Amino acid sequence: MDKNFTHLKEAAEPGVFAQWQEVAAEIVAFTDLGAKVVINDEYIGLVYGNEMYADYHEGQKLTAYIKHIREDGRIDVSLQPQQRKHIVSTTDKIIAHLKASGGKSRLNDTSAAEDIKNTFQISKKVFKQAIGRLYKQHKIKITDNGIELVG
Repeated sequence: MDKNFTHLKEAAEPGVFAQWQEVAAEIVAFTDLGAKVVINDEYIGLVYGNEMYADYHEGQKLTAYIKHIREDGRIDVSLQPQQRKHIVSTTDKIIAHLKASGGKSRLNDTSAAEDIKNTFQISKKVFKQAIGRLYKQHKIKITDNGIELVG
């Protein structure tokens, strides 16, 4: 981070951000922990590598969410919205995927996490929660070969 980011704040004062607040973020560096991002052109935050479900590059501008402000004021950032909202947006993405692929997908709750990540840019956990919701709503059926739209 030697690229003249000295004007940015490394810590947030209490009350500056609300948890899960949507913010503008730009990836400025990659570290062993994940990606350092500039939040709203004012703060530095961190997106942990194990929470990144797509390929990103320095200079990329994204919508992000304040996940947590640590006791030292450092900011943990998520590239996905709060889980409940994320599941709703993921169900929409799964339905669109199914419609685009003739009503069927080879992916289901036993699929490899990497395949789910590559197709939907989400974790297997979120995928399973989303298809569980769609199943309970009778919008899909889950088979040994994948998932299918109902009706």
